[in-house]
Amino acid sequence: MSGIDKDWVSAYFEYGVDVNNRRVFLDDDIEDCSISPLVKGLYLMETLDSTKPIELFISSFGGSVYEALALYDILNTLKCPVHTFGYGKIMSSAVLLLAAGTAGNRWITRHTSLLTHAWSAEIDGKSFDIKNRYQHFQKIEADWTDLLVKHTTKTKHFWDKLAAKNCDAYFTADQAIEWGVVDAIWEEKSR
Repeated sequence: MSGIDKDWVSAYFEYGVDVNNRRVFLDDDIEDCSISPLVKGLYLMETLDSTKPIELFISSFGGSVYEALALYDILNTLKCPVHTFGYGKIMSSAVLLLAAGTAGNRWITRHTSLLTHAWSAEIDGKSFDIKNRYQHFQKIEADWTDLLVKHTTKTKHFWDKLAAKNCDAYFTADQAIEWGVVDAIWEEKSR
């Protein structure tokens, strides 16, 4: 890491980016302010070594679907593999980010709580605006489901049916493995 200011790297670590160990921590709501430093850190690590994996640790209640999709898109632009690790809570939009890791390298701790649910949005304004926003919302929801299908072993019908229950659907780490959201339980002992 020659040529990179040590204080600068330390400052990034405060925002959930550990450049030296190629680790990124998403342990907050998924919003502009939480993903911006992560995106910068991801690209910095890719610049330093575009072949070595980056580890993305996630424990989040979810948040903005727009920001989750933005981070998803960024992860897919990286040349290096991204290994995902879920712990604590993986809820709402965080589920897709966990599933989007490099296949075979998506992990979860045994007692992680996972949740998916139907989308919610507040739409107001003139009738024309409401109609446009609703159509936009439906398209994003369909795209979201397609991405879950792409990264898991479950069908569009499965994810649509789960969302149609219109309530929070909790699931376990074992179910996350069964559904293909992750590959294995992360039970690493001391090194």
